[in-house]
Amino acid sequence: MREYEAMFIFHPELPDDKLEQSVQAVEKIIESNTEGELKTEHLGKKTLAYAIKKVHEGYYVNYCFHAPAKAIDKIHAGLKHSDDILRYIIFVKDAKK
Repeated sequence: MREYEAMFIFHPELPDDKLEQSVQAVEKIIESNTEGELKTEHLGKKTLAYAIKKVHEGYYVNYCFHAPAKAIDKIHAGLKHSDDILRYIIFVKDAKK
């Protein structure tokens, strides 16, 4: 079981209720494929370093969770058709610092 961190950038023009639904949908997908506690941190709207899909801002949300390696493929499969997500990355947190 590894510790993962995921950073999601949601479309900035989503209404607050739709944004919250999208964040909860991602949480549900992650929770269904992981074990233990899911930590969610809303980082707010930030300017992107470069445009993604002609958008210059995004709403950032960070997730931390524990999961087996096979679960990451299931998470990717559950998220690949969402238009509300501009970009996301999931990586293993380094235990050695």
